[in-house]
Amino acid sequence: MEQTSIAVSKESKERWEEFKNHKHESFEAMINRVLKSQAEEDDKLLTDTDILEIEKSIKDIKKGKFKTLEQMKAKYGL
Repeated sequence: MEQTSIAVSKESKERWEEFKNHKHESFEAMINRVLKSQAEEDDKLLTDTDILEIEKSIKDIKKGKFKTLEQMKAKYGL
């Protein structure tokens, strides 16, 4: 495995120490854990399609193209 070094401030190193799951967890393991967690969070972000659909829905609402909860209940006899 190829290795490299990174320079961080003493304060950053101390903050990273707080993220350790256990006393002997390596910085590489911690970094990989944080990166994996971030990737999982990114999967939960809105896609471009989601954003376009939301924008379209907002325009429809502003134009009055929507049904209220009461209207939908009446329509389906609820």
